[in-house]
Amino acid sequence: MDLTPHSAVQRATIGTAAIRQHDLRVLEQGRTVVLGVALGPPRLWSYLLAGTLDAFDDGFHRPHDGRMSTRLHQGLRVAQQALRTRVDSLIERHPSDVGLMALALEAGVLHVLCAGPLRAYLHRRKSTRRLSAREEGVDGVLKVPPNWCAEQVEAGDLVFVTALSGPQQSALDQLRSELDAGRPLEPKQVVERLIAPAADEGLGGIAVAYRVPSFVIDS
Repeated sequence: MDLTPHSAVQRATIGTAAIRQHDLRVLEQGRTVVLGVALGPPRLWSYLLAGTLDAFDDGFHRPHDGRMSTRLHQGLRVAQQALRTRVDSLIERHPSDVGLMALALEAGVLHVLCAGPLRAYLHRRKSTRRLSAREEGVDGVLKVPPNWCAEQVEAGDLVFVTALSGPQQSALDQLRSELDAGRPLEPKQVVERLIAPAADEGLGGIAVAYRVPSFVIDS
């Protein structure tokens, strides 16, 4: 069965151009979502993102031992190698990197693998917990050791992810406050709340949200 996460990608306004700094891949009918944020000169964002996310997809689908943790780390390793090749081929030595986060649902477990400035949260019954590392830093897969966790989930749990910039912190704090106070918000509303500050400020942004379906728990 298909799990379709709600998502939004906001392009950054650079001069008169709107440039995509963030992107995502939805794999395995939505059970795995991979988010990327380009770090470096804007003219390289598209080049860096495309190669990194395509390489993760390739690594994720290569032969494996059947464990989701293996597949995610395998995807990350291939993405690192591809990104390193692209960065090393650049004539100008500007610092360049890509932050990456992958979330995968399998048999009632949410796997989260992250290297870079992206945050993942799980909300359940008036309690929101951060799943990604507390100190995400400003670097990506070429410099940051990946953080991985596996969390048991329940049907109806709300999962949401964002790449945080300055204006988004207050929106995130307000969202968490409302959720923990018991206000019912659908994934589409969560995404809209998280992406709005980036749109208002002309910044790049990304947000993904979904509720864990029962068929993932039962599979």
